[in-house]
Amino acid sequence: MTVLNETTAPTTAPPRLPDPHHAAASWLSVLRLPHCARLLGATLLGRLPLGVAPVALLLAVRDQGGSYTWGAALAAAFGLAVAAGQPMLGRLVDRIGQTIPILTGALLSAIALTVVPVAGTDRPITQLTAALVAGAAAPPLEASLRALWSQVVPSAAHLRAAYGLDSGSQELVYVAGPLLATAITALAGSTTALATTGLLGLAGAVTVASSTPSRAWRPTRTRTAGILGALRPAGLRTLLLALVAVGAALGALTVSALATAERYGIAWLSGALPAALSIGALIGCAVCTAIPWTESLGTQLVQAGAGFAISWLPLCLGPGPNASVVLAAVPGMFFGALLVSAYQAIDVLAHPGMVTESYGWLVSAFGVGTALGTASAGPWHGSLFVPAAAAATALALLHAVQSRLDRGMRS
Repeated sequence: MTVLNETTAPTTAPPRLPDPHHAAASWLSVLRLPHCARLLGATLLGRLPLGVAPVALLLAVRDQGGSYTWGAALAAAFGLAVAAGQPMLGRLVDRIGQTIPILTGALLSAIALTVVPVAGTDRPITQLTAALVAGAAAPPLEASLRALWSQVVPSAAHLRAAYGLDSGSQELVYVAGPLLATAITALAGSTTALATTGLLGLAGAVTVASSTPSRAWRPTRTRTAGILGALRPAGLRTLLLALVAVGAALGALTVSALATAERYGIAWLSGALPAALSIGALIGCAVCTAIPWTESLGTQLVQAGAGFAISWLPLCLGPGPNASVVLAAVPGMFFGALLVSAYQAIDVLAHPGMVTESYGWLVSAFGVGTALGTASAGPWHGSLFVPAAAAATALALLHAVQSRLDRGMRS
């Protein structure tokens, strides 16, 4: 296998299955490869709006005297539009390449974010439309990067390490995003915060799209998969349903964390529990890519799913505030391992020539699941049994897809 150089013109590659006799590769070894550090760093920069915009939209509405309800509605509209737009833009990438969808999407999204504070709360339809456009046009950087990894790393071990580095580092977007939104708003106002958010996203998108691997990437010409597109393979649909359930567990935790904070009378718990899970995910990604693998891909996915499901149970027992923070990191660690295996599963199950759209659906699955989990946890007053039930559902679905993964079947 050859690492991409300045003269290599890649297309989508066949999936690289884990080799049980292959030693693990480190994250540092991935970052030292040509193009990898630039692609990862620019993708994280370009995806910052996904973490910043929801909070910045809420703060912009409040700055203009609007209600929390309207601010939350704009933030939710942005998130749902992202979930709808990613697979559609991914499909476009699979047809015409990465450059136009990434650059056009980033530019439209940046302009739309600027329109929200300019329109003001006295023009709610304009604000809502702008929030929807900003989300739907968000460039498919996450999916595009995962389509590029197999082109810029030299082995299956490096590919697994790249997926671990990718999934672990994306947690930084959702940790740093709200902090950045709050800081810029406090220093320069909400209008500047949204404008800066769009510019950061545009800068990251330009850096990715102008890189040699992205410019040289070409779609694989293949017969159409029909109206379902990338969703045609049954195994992929089952995997995506499992990831919706995983996302539901994460979304429910947001409400559960607030309920836990109110129950103990400790406000910081509402942020500490999700943060602990994110830190756990980063650790889990690092650990599962630092050691050699011996199990089949389907077994790895089910084992990670089982750990994710079981690790919610101690939290359901109400262990106390400090112990809850520590225990919240445990499902995060299994979530990190699950993500790495899920990325490899997409490579195996995706319809030929539709890998970017398939990764777009993965992003969408998590977004839809998070929204469903947040909504479903409310009537149960933030009970931690809700994320536990969602995780158990995910495990059942992962068992259903295991045999297809191990046979490398796409239909």
